[in-house]
Amino acid sequence: MRTLKRFFDFYLNASLHIGFAVLALTNITEISLNIPSQTNLQLVVFFGTVVGYNILKYFDAFTQDRKWFARNRAISFTCVLAFIVGFYFFLLTETTVQVAFLAIAVVVFLYPFLRKFGLLKMFLVSFCVAMITVYIPYLQLAQWNIDFFITIIQRFLIVISFLIPFEISDSKTDHPSLQTLPQQFGIRPTKIFGMLLVIPFLLLEFFKTTSSYTVLIVSIITVLFIHFSSVHRSKYYTSFWVESVPIFWWLLLYIR
Repeated sequence: MRTLKRFFDFYLNASLHIGFAVLALTNITEISLNIPSQTNLQLVVFFGTVVGYNILKYFDAFTQDRKWFARNRAISFTCVLAFIVGFYFFLLTETTVQVAFLAIAVVVFLYPFLRKFGLLKMFLVSFCVAMITVYIPYLQLAQWNIDFFITIIQRFLIVISFLIPFEISDSKTDHPSLQTLPQQFGIRPTKIFGMLLVIPFLLLEFFKTTSSYTVLIVSIITVLFIHFSSVHRSKYYTSFWVESVPIFWWLLLYIR
């Protein structure tokens, strides 16, 4: 049991779970917008997310303690391996996709220097996820339509809602200078803000040429996770359960 727990903690700490979550959001876009599946793109999304998220997650720890990665060899090895594999499949993607990925990568690497602007941090992450999981998969289609624009707005809104439980959980350890949403306005208003964003996410679905009932289920689950968020929740509440919502969403679409 202890070995299983150690493996599970590594799975979360190495950001493999968030990698699958972002990959699931990409698959959701492909299914809902009838975009042909692109294996190379999906692998770049997964491994790129693992590398990028680990850089953001451990940036402060590394800059403050250069021996951190030496003490966390498993995570370090995972990052290096993910970068090598991800870069290989990146080279197999189309030029337009490569340019889009590089542009987003620049924003991601600027994030550690912009995170001191608390509110900007959340919107910046949501913007990057929306671009990776909606805009990039859509690049291969010959024309743009209303469903694309609705989907990218929906993705931006729902990812912010997904981030609310993290903002609340981290508020107990975030430095006051970060001025995150819970620090500036309190936990209850932050929860209300996250729940309100779910409303346009849900309503926009009915303006698509083809709507799906799965967004209603995802909306309810997201609201419940926000409602029960707390600074006292275990790390597994956010790092596993909340991050599992996109995976569950993808499974609903896949089964359908």
